[in-house]
Amino acid sequence: MRHMQPRQIPHLTALVLLSALLAAAGQANDQPEKAPVGEADLAGYRTVENAITTQISRSLDVAVEKPGYLGLFLASEEGGKAVVSEVAADSPAQLAGVQAGDRLLTVGGQQLSSSEQLREILQSKRPGEQLVLAVQRGDKPMTLTATLGTPSKPMRAVPQRASLGVMVESPKEGEGVIIQQVTPNSAAARAKLKPGEIILKLDGTPVSSAIRLRDLIGEKKPEDQVTLTLLIAEKPVEYKVQLGAEDAQEPRRGLGGFGFDTRLSGYWKKDTYRLAVIVIDYPDAKHNEKIPAKAWEDAFFSRNSYKETATGQPAFGSMADYYHEQSFGKLKVVGKCLEPIEVSKKRAEYGEGTSRTALLTEALDKILERDGKDALNDFDGIIFLYSGGRMNVARGSLYWPHRSSVSHQGKRWPYFICPEGGDRMANISVFCHEFGHMLGLPDLYARPENPGSEGLSLWCAMSNQAGNGRPQHFCAWAKEKLDWIQPAVIDPTVKQKLILSPIEDSPRECYKVLVRRDGSEYFLLENRRKKGFDASLPAEGLLIWRVVANRPILEESHGVEGPSGPRVFQSSVPYPSAANDAFTPYTMPSSRSQLGGGLPVYITNIKRLPDGRITFHIGYEYQ
Repeated sequence: MRHMQPRQIPHLTALVLLSALLAAAGQANDQPEKAPVGEADLAGYRTVENAITTQISRSLDVAVEKPGYLGLFLASEEGGKAVVSEVAADSPAQLAGVQAGDRLLTVGGQQLSSSEQLREILQSKRPGEQLVLAVQRGDKPMTLTATLGTPSKPMRAVPQRASLGVMVESPKEGEGVIIQQVTPNSAAARAKLKPGEIILKLDGTPVSSAIRLRDLIGEKKPEDQVTLTLLIAEKPVEYKVQLGAEDAQEPRRGLGGFGFDTRLSGYWKKDTYRLAVIVIDYPDAKHNEKIPAKAWEDAFFSRNSYKETATGQPAFGSMADYYHEQSFGKLKVVGKCLEPIEVSKKRAEYGEGTSRTALLTEALDKILERDGKDALNDFDGIIFLYSGGRMNVARGSLYWPHRSSVSHQGKRWPYFICPEGGDRMANISVFCHEFGHMLGLPDLYARPENPGSEGLSLWCAMSNQAGNGRPQHFCAWAKEKLDWIQPAVIDPTVKQKLILSPIEDSPRECYKVLVRRDGSEYFLLENRRKKGFDASLPAEGLLIWRVVANRPILEESHGVEGPSGPRVFQSSVPYPSAANDAFTPYTMPSSRSQLGGGLPVYITNIKRLPDGRITFHIGYEYQ
């Protein structure tokens, strides 16, 4: 993490001191405290079930807390009198009648002797409040009333943008834009819009491109009703559609030479996801005969029985097991592996230089030709497995493991593609990551094309998943986006002593600590243990995730900032550690808002109990 700190320590010196401190601590960070703790010692502590909670204010009027503004410049006379030297034009002071040369005697009933004292008074006031000013103009005392203002009135982006929930493209001929995909549970889905339909107008304004449609929707608010004019069966038809809300996410990129990141602008919220698995053979590369279709069904869809791959490597559960554990049983992953099909060209011929969808559409054509036109009717998405080991290709290429969508016979199919593995059957680690994209989650690793970017390393499977076939859990942010956990929302100014059990045990075991009351910045607190699929974690303890701009950032206990933070001293990333047992505005890392202002967050006395639970104080400012 990058923060403005109250004081700076030379980076090399800090690392040397920290290394020595962690070395002296030995293995203590990996072990719970040894002193027995009885329930009597936890008197006064609250759990997620009885913590004092609050609510996020979604009002668009919620703003950064600003002090009141008068618009005065003061000078001091002998005898400690404050004299108005200048009055800003059109300021609250000028509107109240204050003039240059006035002696300012009292403000809000408090005697005034300096500009510093006036600043302190205004810091406790807010724009819109009325303030009584006692002034002396010459020999005449006067009482004036000013309504405080603010020195700036910044424009504000709407926290949630309006969303229709369609992916569109311009037709080769004619007007409007063609609907390529309808996002499940979106405004378009509720209005029963369908792929292949053409949007001609929005509220009477012609829609000439995807960008124009985005701009028109961008002028609206969530829940606004719009009129869409669609071209259906060569006739214009009007639809009334109530817009939904879209989470602010990174821009999605399409297939037009910009890679494969074409995920839906929403999250999968149904309780079942049905997958078809298609194994692709080539004239020069056939699938491993030791890996029949049944072996892939075991790897993807079996429950509580997948212990070994078809080629003899240990397995720790199927992809269905993984998502059942992560979602606390809310998501069921089911499906079928179809018998392999062979395409017409050699494997390398489908790489760079040809249509990136040619391989996929040919495979789909051959499946429907062999198994019937309804063979894929019962599925929500597709997994393509190409025969052989992983090809050495550039990021963004067809054979680079990725999730995207492909159009086929009027339907837009979400899919991901990965190698079969060749001599060794591929394990589920990368599969689980790519399927996370099909649920709507973004990549959370450091982007190689963006030097200096910070990922989440092995602390979230949407970053760098453990590659041993036992991928670790998603971070709390990802689980909340999919409605798999329900954090208790905490106001950090309310003093409490709290207990947090491992998040692997319950969807309730998470705290959301507000940095801003509108929820635009907050911390998610989760207690991670090495159990189940999380057995691959580097260490156990309290993870603190800062969420700002709808992205999670890990606040590492060891205090090393920047891109290396999640990767170094990994036994001391969770709290408590030898480096920190507190997270406050004055620790390193710091809890100060990245947006400026905000609520003061003091998380102190962080301890790990022998049974793995975490206790801490919130709102206690220890000096």
